[in-house]
Amino acid sequence: MSKLRINRRNIAEVFNMIEMMRVDDRLIHGQVALLWTKQLGLNRIIVANDKAAKSEIQKNALLLAAPAGVKVAVVEVDKAIKMANDPRGKNFKMLLLVNNVDDLYTIVKGVEPGSTKVDIANVGRVSGDIENKHKLTETVYLSDDEVTKANEINDLAKNFVYQPLPTDEPKPFESLLKGVH
Repeated sequence: MSKLRINRRNIAEVFNMIEMMRVDDRLIHGQVALLWTKQLGLNRIIVANDKAAKSEIQKNALLLAAPAGVKVAVVEVDKAIKMANDPRGKNFKMLLLVNNVDDLYTIVKGVEPGSTKVDIANVGRVSGDIENKHKLTETVYLSDDEVTKANEINDLAKNFVYQPLPTDEPKPFESLLKGVH
């Protein structure tokens, strides 16, 4: 079995298939299923979440939440990195979806995001204690560790934004991180 190799000739093709990497506590829900898939013309969603990948109930719920015509894979983070790096997917238009900054950080470190939009939309409100988090927007609360990782993601990704809805103007995430230590 031959290994897939990414070289300078095909690297742009590989990363063009990922239309957006997105952090959203809720994973697939109405905004993702209806608005983002239509706006981006998606035909694939990769949900990268170790817990969901191991739970048949959660996996089935996510599969049912997807719109018709959009294929969904619910996989562990390591497998999502392999899928994103696989040049055989170059003809797909994918959304890579996670529900926390740690998983996004791992993926961005494992997949060169290039010009792919990396979007933090909703994180930190639903799961966890917001008392010990930095409020960056009404929908984004990050711990100190997540702020550190978000700064590193900002250094790696060329298009790191906050954009809850397709109709919202994307805001550079770096501007939200200013003044947060």
